[in-house]
Amino acid sequence: MRHLMLLFCSLLCLSLPTTAAFNVTLPIVYGDSELGQLPVRVDGMTLTALSIPDLKKLLSGRLSESWWAELEAKNTDKNGFVSTELLFKLGVSAKLNQDTLVVALFISPETLAEQNISLANQYPLFIPSESGRFAWLNSFNARYDSIWSDSLQESATSIDWLSQLNIGGSNGLNVQMANYIDNDDVGTDFHRGEWKAFYDNPNAPMRISVGDVSTGESGHISSIAIGGLTIESRYADLQPNRDISPESSQQLFLLESADVDVYVNGERISGGRLEPGRYNLQKLMLGNGANDITVYVTYLSGKQETLVFTQFYNSRLLEKGLFDYSFSTGQPFNYGESGIEYNDMWVTTGFVEYGFLDWLTIGANGLSSDDGVVIGSVVTLSSDWGNITGRFSMSHIKEQETGNIVSIDYEHSVIGRGETQSPNLRLAIEYSDDFTSQPWAKNDYMNQFARYLGNYYWQINPQFDFTLSGRLTTFPELKNEFTASSLVNWRKNNLSIGVGVEYEESEQYSEADSRLLFTVDWSWYSSSDDYRIGLSYNAKDERSRFYLSNEGSEKVGDMGIRAEIETDPYQEKQNILASYTNNRYRSEVEITRNNSKSTDDDTYQASFRANTAIGIVDGDIGWGRASSGPFVVAGLHPSLANNTADLDVDQDGTATAQATSLIDGLYPLTQPYANNRIDYNMKDAPLGYDWGEGQITFMPGVATGHFMEIGSDASYTIKGILEFIDGEPLIYYQGKIDGEGQSLPIFTNKKGRFFVQGLIPGKYVIKIDGIKTLSPITVQVSKGQNNLIDVGTFHITCKGVCNE
Repeated sequence: MRHLMLLFCSLLCLSLPTTAAFNVTLPIVYGDSELGQLPVRVDGMTLTALSIPDLKKLLSGRLSESWWAELEAKNTDKNGFVSTELLFKLGVSAKLNQDTLVVALFISPETLAEQNISLANQYPLFIPSESGRFAWLNSFNARYDSIWSDSLQESATSIDWLSQLNIGGSNGLNVQMANYIDNDDVGTDFHRGEWKAFYDNPNAPMRISVGDVSTGESGHISSIAIGGLTIESRYADLQPNRDISPESSQQLFLLESADVDVYVNGERISGGRLEPGRYNLQKLMLGNGANDITVYVTYLSGKQETLVFTQFYNSRLLEKGLFDYSFSTGQPFNYGESGIEYNDMWVTTGFVEYGFLDWLTIGANGLSSDDGVVIGSVVTLSSDWGNITGRFSMSHIKEQETGNIVSIDYEHSVIGRGETQSPNLRLAIEYSDDFTSQPWAKNDYMNQFARYLGNYYWQINPQFDFTLSGRLTTFPELKNEFTASSLVNWRKNNLSIGVGVEYEESEQYSEADSRLLFTVDWSWYSSSDDYRIGLSYNAKDERSRFYLSNEGSEKVGDMGIRAEIETDPYQEKQNILASYTNNRYRSEVEITRNNSKSTDDDTYQASFRANTAIGIVDGDIGWGRASSGPFVVAGLHPSLANNTADLDVDQDGTATAQATSLIDGLYPLTQPYANNRIDYNMKDAPLGYDWGEGQITFMPGVATGHFMEIGSDASYTIKGILEFIDGEPLIYYQGKIDGEGQSLPIFTNKKGRFFVQGLIPGKYVIKIDGIKTLSPITVQVSKGQNNLIDVGTFHITCKGVCNE
């Protein structure tokens, strides 16, 4: 509401003659961040001055104390404002966007305070929003499954309890714990999932973690799940707006059960629900000749993630001076029948990578365990002719010979890349001689090979594209493996047809095998009601699929449905799922039929799932839906009894969460260490009630809890008219209304009418700039059920000459 009133007043003032000067409060932005509201002085359509106290408050530590001292010494304005000319001379530029009525700030690099330049290579300092000193978030997933067939009938119940704790705010201690309870016909079991405690310093950047953690990965050393200690830079989490490189991990980690759809080279090859755990995709890639795998993950809370993996090594080309690192020590673990199971041995691993130049990154990595060691190096070069990464590693296992591996990876954007600048030509060569990245793993003949990979994608035009890929692996004692494929895709409106050939030589076939690739995919989407219908067929696997979905979103009151039929030479599957999203919970009902074509047996499964969450920030409790991460508990001011606030409102007025006068709302913040904006609304607020800006921005930590109260005692709005004693209106005047510890700006339109909002009950005095009145203009704001108060018409008698 306040934004609308501010826009009205601003447009009113900007319609003044070009010679009129006035003060107004406008939003101010710096970079991509909105810092807040700033009183400014405007002359006609030109920004002339800014309020010094408010500017200092918004810019915080971005400018040094010596800079502020110099500003105070050179400023001659006695009203607490500084001219834009003086700011420009001191390295700060302020410009008014006349279309959006937003003031944009630009600060020259040499003007920025020294403390703003950190190991993050001039990445903006993380300045957290105010948060609770104690925040505790608990998310619960409940599930009931019933499976039956002619020869089988069983049921099972499970509960996932995901707990997250923060003590001390963004600079404090964070704890994450996953726990699982399973009950079936045999009995009830409790499984502890992954527990860890960690501390973040995003400005370093550095994360220190103790518990069940993942090690870093670099070169030929992949990530390992261990129980122990990790110290790492963790750029992707701690500085999310910095783009250094994609992750090269081939591991999918699920903290809770989720629906997972896997697409290989753009084609869906599998889907279903996976239990919590870690899943390695490397074998899936090599087994399918896949170049790219996209995984879509949908959690029960409604949260969705998209993960992209590739069999090509994703090299890190760091900016000059940027330092990436990770060091870990602990005992590896796996997920067993009783939960997490630790190995008896200890592993220490780590890497460092440094951007020596903008086009040169050099790194070293190593691993040590009870059974042996691994050391390696990595070098990445960038040029106009593409990126080249060289990796070399050596491994030594006790009482065995030393192994080694050499890899060279090349990528470049060449002709046919289309609108994207992503590399469309990728080549890789790898030679391994008894190398193993995990010395405790059994070393066998598969560690002796030479592998050659290649992939080229050509975007011929908007309708046609062509992909050529190949992989050759040679072994000293086994038959060589060779796979090559070419595929042409044609797309028109909702239809996509792919035609190609695939050639394969391997142990799987006594003779070389050639097969035709043919895919058809048709889909239709209705933007008005979010319905999606699709048909697909893949000749390689003889798999056909039909689906109808309106799975909905995370909005309150949303209902979704998904129906699917899939068949191949081995089975036929039908599935239907219905979901409902409430403010406090989300639920699903799913029924599945599987028919085995070899036995013609049917197996049925019916499942019911529900999710809810409770968050605590200091003494305030919110109930709603939220997964792990920062969150907000939203409450209503006592003046809003029997009302409801909508949180995260979209352009259609639909909310993601709600807060009521009886129970505070709970809303998850999607991105730690970045700006998260929430638009909120009060649909049933009293007429004239001022509930605030209508939007709020949080800069949260990784697990911080924040409390926001909607509404306040300063919720009254007055309207009235100012006229001279002869009845002429005060046209386009400005001034202030003072009282009850408040001082707010006031503006009149061409009829002398004014609006002022954000007042608390009490007595106020109106002062008009440039006019001295014989008697003060007093206004009484009385507490009552009506928050919009008409104070009537005031007739002004000037002391001396009016308009002086």
